[in-house]
Amino acid sequence: MSDARFLETHALFEGSSDQQGRVIEWFGEHVAPASKSAPYRVLSVGCGSGVADVAIAKALAKRTDNLRYVGVDPNRVECEEFEARFAEAALPGAQLEVCPVPFDAFEPVDARGQKRAFDLVHFVHCLYYMGDASDALRRARRLLAPGGQLVIVQGPRGRLNDLSGRFYAKGYHQETMFAADLAEQLDEWDWAYERDRIDAHVDVTPLLDDPASAKGEALRDFIVQFDSRRLPRKVRLGVDRYLELISSRRNGRRVVPHPADVFVVASV
Repeated sequence: MSDARFLETHALFEGSSDQQGRVIEWFGEHVAPASKSAPYRVLSVGCGSGVADVAIAKALAKRTDNLRYVGVDPNRVECEEFEARFAEAALPGAQLEVCPVPFDAFEPVDARGQKRAFDLVHFVHCLYYMGDASDALRRARRLLAPGGQLVIVQGPRGRLNDLSGRFYAKGYHQETMFAADLAEQLDEWDWAYERDRIDAHVDVTPLLDDPASAKGEALRDFIVQFDSRRLPRKVRLGVDRYLELISSRRNGRRVVPHPADVFVVASV
């Protein structure tokens, strides 16, 4: 997908799921600056359009008067959207810096050329898109200040993500790292971590009711991480049928399980 199409479909998908709100609640309940006045430095890897990040920043801004938020994402269109959202939020005492580059090209230095460290580095559903997720994790942990936290939100390979992973593997020529794979990697490195499960669902009713609608196509595109309008009709029908089979009815809607696992790793 193009950067613009990814932004469009991502926003619609997140608006159809209750997961993002629950992830934001998790940050509000589990991440807290130690001091109200000292700088609290956050690095968001794969910040995207900032829908989740602005909400996370709002929660943190209630607990600190000195929030320093840095976002890194190679999608320039989404980075511009993030800057606009953050400016509109007008959070007192909060500053934002957005770097439209891949994480492996991010230079963690300040204006004086001094190396920066962060109190919180988080990856919210972005490791899937990295060529070397293991390297990104090792690099992120090295950026933590003493007492800092590395937080990773990663989907388990349930029925929905199994479908997404199959398309992703073909499109990007690499296997997707899901929650079990991440846990295996952390165990191999002997990194101590805590793990929480966030239960959520995504509403696929617009897709199942009208697959050719703009909303239906956008949902399908984000689920398969591909512009499905370019797929053969037989493949599109197969995706829609699969989603129907794994969905259930809830309050008159068709929903599919969309959980997430949260891993918390402390600084070295």
